[in-house]
Amino acid sequence: GYFTTCHLKRNFCGASNKNRNISEIDRGRIDSRSANEQEIATLSGSGNQAESQDNSENTSAEKTPTITNSHWENADGKAIAKALVGDEVYLCADVTDIADGAGAKIRIIEKDDDGNDDFVAEVSTAVNGGKIRCKWKVVYTEDNDDTDSQQELDEKGYTLPEYAFTVECEGTKSKESGQLDVKSGIRFLLQNKQNGKLLKKIPYLILKNKEVICKGRTDENGYAEVLGLEIGTYYIVTGKDMKKWLNKK
Repeated sequence: GYFTTCHLKRNFCGASNKNRNISEIDRGRIDSRSANEQEIATLSGSGNQAESQDNSENTSAEKTPTITNSHWENADGKAIAKALVGDEVYLCADVTDIADGAGAKIRIIEKDDDGNDDFVAEVSTAVNGGKIRCKWKVVYTEDNDDTDSQQELDEKGYTLPEYAFTVECEGTKSKESGQLDVKSGIRFLLQNKQNGKLLKKIPYLILKNKEVICKGRTDENGYAEVLGLEIGTYYIVTGKDMKKWLNKK
């Protein structure tokens, strides 16, 4: 003979079976499952909220506002370390984790060897494209309160300033920029007085106290620049008048 083993399986009657009579056993199973699902949903929601909060805190913690690469530029965007009085220069820096439009203050100082730097000016600007770039016209500030300045004053009768700046934005302050040395010299443009035509590649003389200091030619745009001149009054001679001064002993 044979022994036959049978496993009795009964279908679970869910709550959706509205047309059937639900036994007490099935009703208990439905209530128990609903309670478990609600508890799981609550725990899941709390976990997501905690995870979201942790992510937010981590993101906030990762943001470190900084201002770096403080430097001087000319109008063409080229980094510079020297300029003439009256030149328009740009004070520039890079910013990280600071929103565009945030206000920034730039403090310009005149450097002294003894560390007692002199305040010159404060200009305001705003962050744009992750950068700060503000125009400033170089001014003459007498630098006469350190040893080197006194030596320069004795030799030339005047001193030349050296400038630097710092940037402050959203409570963050940059390191001091590189130094901008003010050059002594002259830059000029030669034009025809009658028609305004630029005098390109034209020879010229520079005079001081009726003596020829130097000579040269204008560039392709009619400009010329001569550096290393002492502060004072100069005259520029060109055209027919040059012969008179060149022949003078």
